[in-house]
Amino acid sequence: MINFNVYRSNKPPALLKKLQQLNKSHALVGILDDPQTATYGAYVEFGWTQQVTRKQAYVFRKWWNINLKVGKTLYNPPRPFLRGTLWAYSSEWAHLTLNVLLRSNFDVEQTYAFIGQHAGQCVQETIASGGIANAGQSFPIRSPFTMKVYSYRGEGHKVAEGNINTTKSMVLTGNMLGSITYKVVKG
Repeated sequence: MINFNVYRSNKPPALLKKLQQLNKSHALVGILDDPQTATYGAYVEFGWTQQVTRKQAYVFRKWWNINLKVGKTLYNPPRPFLRGTLWAYSSEWAHLTLNVLLRSNFDVEQTYAFIGQHAGQCVQETIASGGIANAGQSFPIRSPFTMKVYSYRGEGHKVAEGNINTTKSMVLTGNMLGSITYKVVKG
């Protein structure tokens, strides 16, 4: 979130009041409308570690002919598509916010709507490119284990459709990419 503080000003009271509205509102960017995709996004953002259960070992063996030992640790590395985009673009967004604010005659709602839309596009670009382009950061590719599981798609197993041949993470179905949105929250 970008905050602006107004300590002293010789500006007219109406303008000062508009400036003070900046900290009462903000743009919220992320997966806002789909709880299932938001949960998946949290696992992608922060990564996860888990031990294989008996039931999972059975399913992997029966469906995909993959022998996993019960208790084996599976690890999915973090791919911080939200935090990474924020870190990489926050300075640009602050400057852009000031420019839009000036051009919109200090219309706070219009400013945050523009910034929210722009920030959402930056997050989508991060997902689509598999990393943060302007920071030279690439996220880890899919593991050989994941690619092996995906290779069994289309053989009558109940698995979602998608681009199973890419090693780029977060783009299997495009659902997460399409779920990135924003809203302006008024204070």
